[in-house]
Amino acid sequence: MGLKAVFQTLGDMLFPPRCLFCDELIYPGWEICEACENEIAASPAIRRMKPGVSGETVWCLTPFRYEGPVKESLMRFKFQGHREYAPYYGRKVAEGLREQWREEAFTVATAVPLSKRRLRERGYNQAELIAREAAKWLGLPYVETLRKAKENQVQHELSGEERLRNVQGVYRACNRIRLAGESILLIDDIVTTGATLCECARILLREGAARVVCAAVADVHWDETQNSG
Repeated sequence: MGLKAVFQTLGDMLFPPRCLFCDELIYPGWEICEACENEIAASPAIRRMKPGVSGETVWCLTPFRYEGPVKESLMRFKFQGHREYAPYYGRKVAEGLREQWREEAFTVATAVPLSKRRLRERGYNQAELIAREAAKWLGLPYVETLRKAKENQVQHELSGEERLRNVQGVYRACNRIRLAGESILLIDDIVTTGATLCECARILLREGAARVVCAAVADVHWDETQNSG
């Protein structure tokens, strides 16, 4: 047994793995329990969001509906330090994208950024963790393309129109980044109205990206999506 496997075994003994959906104890090496695997199947769906900077349609793929155990899981991942959920989420996003687009459809993967203050408080950007995992499965380079230039009000506290105004002027392209001709996969953890993703997509397109396709783990407005199967 290799050293890595030994440490993994010891870690599983000291901190038994738990299902990332229901949080119940599971066997070492598992990500979710049998019950959740049967009840919470990924079903990739696509939502058409508002047009981009030049009138392009912005599409967003999500494998899960944002409700119940999925919602609770994402809250633990986002606010309680469960970074170990990222590989599962990233893989499910990548699988959904593969079903809908050819692997060569994208040239770069990136994520919606956090502000410096929020990143210090949380210790990680949950969208970036997901994006990096999805990029591995899709064989894409992960590139930090955007930065959050200023703080804004938390989106989930606002109405639809307020969300649109709240993200204006918040994001900027990273210094010296070259996006001309790139086909960008932009990833977040949760999509609600799509205001944040659309604003980020608008900036990427303005900077010369040929296309931006969005993805997230879960969609709040699942009824507005189209099943990609």
